[in-house]
Amino acid sequence: MTSHAATDPSVIRSQMEKLETVVSALLSDDTYSESHLHDQLENFRPVVAPDVSDNDITAVHRRLVSKLSIDVEIGVGITDKDFKPWLATKKHHIEWTRWLTYKQWLRNNNRSPRVLEKMEEFTDEILDYVGDPTLLGPWDRKGLIIGDVQSGKTQTYLGLLNKAADAGYRLVVLLAGNTESLRQQTQIRVDEGFLGKDSSRNVSRSGTGTAADRFVGVGRLNKQLTYATGMTTVVQDFLQASKDATSISVSEESPNPFIFVVKKNVHVLKALIDWTNDQPKSHGRIDLPLLLVDDESDYGSVNTGKEDDPTKTNFLIRKLLGKFSRNSYVAITATPFANILIDHEAETVKDGEVHPDLFPKDFVYGLEAPTNYVGADKVFGTEDDINEVSVIDLHDVEPLLPLKHKQYHAIHAIPDSLKTAIRVYVVANAIRDLRGHEDKRRSMLINVSRFKRVQMHLHDLVKHELDNIKNALEAHAILYTEGVENHIIDGLKSTFETFYSAAGPTWSEVLAALPSSANEITVRTFNSDTEKLLKEQQQSAEMPKRVIAIGGDVLSRGLTLEGLMVSYYYRNVRAADTMMQMARWFGYRDEYEDLCRIWIDPGVAADYRFIADAVAELRSDLKLMQRQSLTPLDFGLSIRMHPGALLITAKNKSKSAAVEPKVISLIGRRIETSRLDPRKTTIKENRDAAIALAEALVGTFGRPGQTQRGYPRFTDVPQSLVAAFLDEYTAHRMDELFYGNAISKFVKNNKTAKFSKWDVVFVNGTKTADSEETFGGVKIHPPTRTMTVGAADELLVSGKSSRLAGSDDLRKILDTATDDSLTEGFKQEYPGKQVPESAIYEHLPRPTLLVYVLVPNFKELPEKDRKKVANIEQEQIVGIKLAFPGNRLDVNNRDGDVRYLINTVAQQQWFVEYSGTDEDDDV
Repeated sequence: MTSHAATDPSVIRSQMEKLETVVSALLSDDTYSESHLHDQLENFRPVVAPDVSDNDITAVHRRLVSKLSIDVEIGVGITDKDFKPWLATKKHHIEWTRWLTYKQWLRNNNRSPRVLEKMEEFTDEILDYVGDPTLLGPWDRKGLIIGDVQSGKTQTYLGLLNKAADAGYRLVVLLAGNTESLRQQTQIRVDEGFLGKDSSRNVSRSGTGTAADRFVGVGRLNKQLTYATGMTTVVQDFLQASKDATSISVSEESPNPFIFVVKKNVHVLKALIDWTNDQPKSHGRIDLPLLLVDDESDYGSVNTGKEDDPTKTNFLIRKLLGKFSRNSYVAITATPFANILIDHEAETVKDGEVHPDLFPKDFVYGLEAPTNYVGADKVFGTEDDINEVSVIDLHDVEPLLPLKHKQYHAIHAIPDSLKTAIRVYVVANAIRDLRGHEDKRRSMLINVSRFKRVQMHLHDLVKHELDNIKNALEAHAILYTEGVENHIIDGLKSTFETFYSAAGPTWSEVLAALPSSANEITVRTFNSDTEKLLKEQQQSAEMPKRVIAIGGDVLSRGLTLEGLMVSYYYRNVRAADTMMQMARWFGYRDEYEDLCRIWIDPGVAADYRFIADAVAELRSDLKLMQRQSLTPLDFGLSIRMHPGALLITAKNKSKSAAVEPKVISLIGRRIETSRLDPRKTTIKENRDAAIALAEALVGTFGRPGQTQRGYPRFTDVPQSLVAAFLDEYTAHRMDELFYGNAISKFVKNNKTAKFSKWDVVFVNGTKTADSEETFGGVKIHPPTRTMTVGAADELLVSGKSSRLAGSDDLRKILDTATDDSLTEGFKQEYPGKQVPESAIYEHLPRPTLLVYVLVPNFKELPEKDRKKVANIEQEQIVGIKLAFPGNRLDVNNRDGDVRYLINTVAQQQWFVEYSGTDEDDDV
């Protein structure tokens, strides 16, 4: 019989959560069947969840099946050759009180049991790399942890901090981004996952009754953990005022750890260094092991100045480390290129002290994301299978808000696409309520300008649009069900039918839920003005439960928008690390991934696919380097020689790679015209150059051979023929690797025997009876490619491939035996995964030029871009790909080196970057 309390939905939800936690814990270490899972639910249902219905049990069963199937691979790390493991011999002598409590707290919060078991392993491995806190000094270690954007890096480093405290680290400094809202967000997580007490509540140490109310997170499981000292609070960073009021002295003999959660801010870092000046010292330095964790380490921490005059934040981090005779610096980021591009030999001498830069000399560790992580491949698709459901084109923004607008640009109306996005968010909220997610946070992101004035104007317009929807629902929702017309609710109904007709609920159910669901939505702007308000009033930046968040660069760096469902993004950023950090739509979307939508330029979506591919290649490099016992220095040299490093991070973060003449290696790297020039004269000249090449090849070799796939191929082509073609070919000005004539010079002048003979392949498309044509004497079937127009008016290949080349065009150049051997070996090592292009280069017999004579398909272009291609719709457009054989990780092989001189014009074309201060996004 159902109790009276069961009429309260909150009681039902609480019982369902308890039942899920209990059964999840029981099955965490077992291989379970669904029938066994069902039996366990029924066994504990009368005790834990007596009031839930059969439908509720089915929902719990479905969630548990999903959660228990989530897994994660162990990451991979490379270390300095002198690294000496220490943890294995000491592990059984350490009391892991903090770690076990933290792990239990994560389990109680429904984290995947398999993921937690793997987390046990890889946090051990990272702690081993971080260093033994009991080892007598002096010593210093510097390392880098790489994770995906919003993939759970905070959860990982909190696990590391708890283990480090158990192992003996008594002083932890956590650099939590560069904004107060991000620092507060991190402090809240530290309160829950490390301190166990709510630092926002001002309760005296002697309080007893009220102090119990302060326990949060791990503190509710083990009150001993709350004896740790938090040197900062949710509402106060470690500023001079708090420093003066703090006379705490930290000792290695202290039974409990001390932790600072601070911004990467010059004033805060100076106050922290002043505090260290008052600590006991031996031979001028503090003889206490310091663990300094630098979150978002590629931002603010990297020196963008000269070595003898480094940026203040960078130098203060180095100076802080130098205060301790034993210290370990752990950088954490999802976009590690700037960190890896730090000069490993750089050091600054000031006041007679040497301060080495922050290059991760001791270890680099790549975390893997759990299987339920929603990253670039799930959001945007892959080069072979673009996701066309979740991504919607921005077709009407430019007239109202140009990409290159100024800070005083007046925006008087919002585009219809943004109005649609707002309606989608409103409807999605109602659907989540109907799914029983009433207490779950959810958000919408609008990122279209870095200027505060534009953001504030946009805030008012978005709020007005939302208020109109709320008012219509409040006044007319019931009447609408009775047949009274209302154009605003008509718009919501049309939105439901277009986007969510297959989401489960009917329109009638959604309409009934909309008034209360929409009423809780608020609009908030995030920029340096709101940051200053937080500082002045010492307020918490807690996010509203249902929010439309408007912002620019402040919003883009690390701030988590919980339950993000709708994103509206119209920015022109060329630096890959900045782009990835703006991608707040990556993360975990359990039980509502089908509701997520993104409004984004197709060219920008293609860029995200490219960046994700670059990061995936970097991770692949780590695995290969681990096998070959290579070091972080080898890794840094490899990335520095990587062509993608020209554009992978902002020019002032890769100054050694971009400002001075740049030497890169072409060996084992993908080099293709990813952006095509739309000018009719250039298109004709490139086609003429390709025809001349084909005629020269036929004249020299006669009829071509064929690849596995039947592409015409000429082998043993003299490098002079290839170089002559490259001299005549013109790439788009934004295609950085073809800037100037560095590659054609390399092909022409390289004296290495293995680069003297080439293969030239003409890539075919689908063969049909009427598709064949003769091109300079070579019979080809020109590939058709869907094309879009990018922000710089360049042509971008999209559709079935986000790149010029197909995913296995290069592999099919190999002979059948080599291809079969490579494929079989890769499948054994990486079951279920396709052979990546990066694994093919070592097996190429010769350097290869692939020529693509493309037939453009502009049918899917939005109206705003139609006129840009009107005069080239019937033209064939030639793209090219170069493949240089060899092991890309062999930094000692200089045969493929090319010297680039990157001038200021090229830098301005390649980089559109934020140029304000760390705390001001209005320039």
